[in-house]
Amino acid sequence: MSKASAATTPPARTGTDLASLEQAVTLPRRPVSVQWRKAIRGSVGLGPTDWEVLAVLEYSEADTQALLSTLTPTELAPPLLEDGGWLPEATRKSLEQARAYDASAFYRPPLQNGTVLHVPGTRTFVLSLFTM
Repeated sequence: MSKASAATTPPARTGTDLASLEQAVTLPRRPVSVQWRKAIRGSVGLGPTDWEVLAVLEYSEADTQALLSTLTPTELAPPLLEDGGWLPEATRKSLEQARAYDASAFYRPPLQNGTVLHVPGTRTFVLSLFTM
Protein backbone atom coordinates (compact mmCIF):
# COMPACT_ATOMS: atom_id res chain seq x y z
CA MET A 1 0.00 0.00 0.00
CA SER A 2 1.44 3.37 -0.94
CA LYS A 3 1.57 6.28 1.45
CA ALA A 4 -0.97 8.13 -0.70
CA SER A 5 -3.58 5.38 -0.30
CA ALA A 6 -3.02 4.74 3.40
CA ALA A 7 -6.01 5.77 5.53
CA THR A 8 -5.25 8.86 7.57
CA THR A 9 -7.46 10.67 10.03
CA PRO A 10 -8.27 14.14 8.74
CA PRO A 11 -7.60 17.01 11.13
CA ALA A 12 -10.42 18.31 13.31
CA ARG A 13 -12.39 21.29 12.05
CA THR A 14 -13.04 24.15 14.45
CA GLY A 15 -15.05 27.31 14.33
CA THR A 16 -16.94 30.04 16.14
CA ASP A 17 -19.84 30.49 13.74
CA LEU A 18 -23.34 29.54 14.83
CA ALA A 19 -24.53 28.59 11.32
CA SER A 20 -21.99 25.76 10.92
CA LEU A 21 -22.78 24.40 14.38
CA GLU A 22 -26.53 24.47 13.65
CA GLN A 23 -25.93 22.25 10.60
CA ALA A 24 -24.65 19.50 12.91
CA VAL A 25 -26.69 19.89 16.13
CA THR A 26 -30.04 21.21 17.31
CA LEU A 27 -29.80 24.26 19.56
CA PRO A 28 -32.95 24.53 21.71
CA ARG A 29 -31.91 28.07 22.71
CA ARG A 30 -29.78 30.52 20.74
CA PRO A 31 -26.38 30.94 22.43
CA VAL A 32 -24.65 34.32 22.72
CA SER A 33 -21.38 32.75 21.54
CA VAL A 34 -20.12 29.34 20.42
CA GLN A 35 -16.84 27.56 19.86
CA TRP A 36 -17.01 24.14 18.26
CA ARG A 37 -14.80 21.28 17.15
CA LYS A 38 -15.81 18.50 14.76
CA ALA A 39 -13.50 15.49 14.62
CA ILE A 40 -13.28 11.87 13.54
CA ARG A 41 -13.56 9.38 16.43
CA GLY A 42 -11.11 6.51 16.34
CA SER A 43 -9.39 5.57 13.10
CA VAL A 44 -10.60 5.80 9.53
CA GLY A 45 -11.16 2.40 7.99
CA LEU A 46 -13.58 0.39 5.93
CA GLY A 47 -17.23 1.30 6.36
CA PRO A 48 -18.74 4.30 8.07
CA THR A 49 -16.50 6.45 10.24
CA ASP A 50 -17.80 7.80 13.55
CA TRP A 51 -17.37 11.46 14.37
CA GLU A 52 -18.09 13.87 17.18
CA VAL A 53 -18.92 17.50 17.85
CA LEU A 54 -17.68 19.27 20.95
CA ALA A 55 -19.06 22.76 21.54
CA VAL A 56 -18.71 25.40 24.23
CA LEU A 57 -21.98 27.34 24.39
CA GLU A 58 -22.35 30.63 26.23
CA TYR A 59 -25.92 31.78 26.93
CA SER A 60 -27.59 34.88 28.33
CA GLU A 61 -28.61 34.59 31.99
CA ALA A 62 -32.30 34.23 31.03
CA ASP A 63 -31.57 31.53 28.43
CA THR A 64 -29.27 29.70 30.86
CA GLN A 65 -32.11 29.44 33.39
CA ALA A 66 -34.67 28.53 30.72
CA LEU A 67 -32.40 25.82 29.29
CA LEU A 68 -31.62 24.37 32.73
CA SER A 69 -35.36 24.13 33.46
CA THR A 70 -35.86 21.89 30.40
CA LEU A 71 -32.82 19.61 30.72
CA THR A 72 -32.92 16.32 32.62
CA PRO A 73 -29.98 15.77 34.98
CA THR A 74 -28.22 12.41 34.77
CA GLU A 75 -26.60 10.57 37.63
CA LEU A 76 -23.46 10.14 35.57
CA ALA A 77 -20.22 11.83 36.47
CA PRO A 78 -19.04 14.30 33.83
CA PRO A 79 -17.31 12.25 31.12
CA LEU A 80 -13.68 12.68 30.20
CA LEU A 81 -13.81 14.60 26.95
CA GLU A 82 -11.43 13.63 24.17
CA ASP A 83 -10.79 17.15 22.93
CA GLY A 84 -7.29 16.77 21.52
CA GLY A 85 -6.13 19.65 23.73
CA TRP A 86 -8.66 22.01 22.14
CA LEU A 87 -10.47 23.10 25.31
CA PRO A 88 -8.72 25.83 27.31
CA GLU A 89 -7.21 24.51 30.54
CA ALA A 90 -9.54 26.72 32.66
CA THR A 91 -12.59 25.27 30.91
CA ARG A 92 -11.32 21.69 31.28
CA LYS A 93 -10.67 22.31 35.00
CA SER A 94 -14.14 23.83 35.56
CA LEU A 95 -15.75 20.73 34.04
CA GLU A 96 -14.62 18.72 37.08
CA GLN A 97 -17.52 20.39 38.97
CA ALA A 98 -19.92 20.33 36.01
CA ARG A 99 -23.35 18.73 36.17
CA ALA A 100 -24.19 16.24 33.38
CA TYR A 101 -27.56 16.45 31.63
CA ASP A 102 -29.31 14.35 29.01
CA ALA A 103 -28.41 15.90 25.63
CA SER A 104 -31.34 14.58 23.57
CA ALA A 105 -32.67 18.13 23.08
CA PHE A 106 -29.48 18.83 21.08
CA TYR A 107 -29.52 15.65 18.94
CA ARG A 108 -29.56 15.92 15.16
CA PRO A 109 -29.10 12.63 13.29
CA PRO A 110 -26.63 11.04 13.04
CA LEU A 111 -25.43 12.70 16.29
CA GLN A 112 -27.67 10.85 18.73
CA ASN A 113 -25.36 10.07 21.64
CA GLY A 114 -23.67 12.29 24.17
CA THR A 115 -24.11 14.65 27.06
CA VAL A 116 -24.35 18.32 27.86
CA LEU A 117 -22.46 19.70 30.84
CA HIS A 118 -23.25 22.88 32.76
CA VAL A 119 -20.60 24.55 34.88
CA PRO A 120 -22.41 25.66 38.07
CA GLY A 121 -22.49 29.40 38.64
CA THR A 122 -21.77 30.17 34.98
CA ARG A 123 -23.66 30.61 31.73
CA THR A 124 -21.39 28.04 30.04
CA PHE A 125 -22.46 24.66 28.70
CA VAL A 126 -20.20 22.11 27.02
CA LEU A 127 -21.95 19.87 24.52
CA SER A 128 -20.42 16.55 23.48
CA LEU A 129 -22.28 14.60 20.79
CA PHE A 130 -21.08 11.65 18.73
CA THR A 131 -22.11 8.94 16.31
CA MET A 132 -21.82 5.22 17.09
